[in-house]
Amino acid sequence: WDFSLFVTAKGFLYSAGSSESGQLGINDNGEYIEGRKLFHSTHVSPTRVHSFFTKEPRRKEVTRVADVRIRHVSAGQHHCLAVSEADELYTWGFNGHGRLGHRTTENELIPMRVLHFRGDKNSLVKIAKCSYGGCFAVNHLGNLFCWGQNQINRLECPYPIPVDDLYGWNVRDIGPGKNHHVVAADFSSISFGKATNGELGMGPSVKSSSRPDKMLRVDGLKILQCAAGTAHTILLAADDDDKAKRSPQETRSK
Repeated sequence: WDFSLFVTAKGFLYSAGSSESGQLGINDNGEYIEGRKLFHSTHVSPTRVHSFFTKEPRRKEVTRVADVRIRHVSAGQHHCLAVSEADELYTWGFNGHGRLGHRTTENELIPMRVLHFRGDKNSLVKIAKCSYGGCFAVNHLGNLFCWGQNQINRLECPYPIPVDDLYGWNVRDIGPGKNHHVVAADFSSISFGKATNGELGMGPSVKSSSRPDKMLRVDGLKILQCAAGTAHTILLAADDDDKAKRSPQETRSK
């Protein structure tokens, strides 16, 4: 991408680079006119993102949220998300296909809270990551949600919806990519989307899967982290010394 995000040890958020779609979160898209042409400026030094907001959709009221500290950030091509230390989710930047999750397609120049994830502790966000054209999030119950453009049953949605095919799984990590995605859940690795280089991990004959399916070759391993690149997938498994074996509590019928 053409911008970067940084989080300090104290939970302060900084951004640098292109602000063309508002992805720096500093209430500026960098537009300026020179001659008769429109240009976008860049920020070559990190700028602190001071303000975080919540917007009530019915009343159109925007309220600043005080003392937000960030524990995790993720960046898409022109959009971003951040999870606060209070497990609240904020998104901003380009909003094509509703990838910000605010039930609109309007760009946001400042971090705006995704109101779907509010309520009791279980409703808040444990993990969240941007994909190329959307976002994924996992709540404290381990349920996976997606929105925007995400290669699941060809759906595009401007607000978070549960991934029904993974209902009942305890999702540990998510690895969103451009054309395919991977999920670590219980003692399985699950992938879906398009594949031309075997990145789904389902063998050479599988070129696409619109519905999540298990990678049988690694089934039974406890995958700690997963990542999806442009045309490859990486899984980080627990070592045998970690005694990462199925326990009666974690064994379930699928």
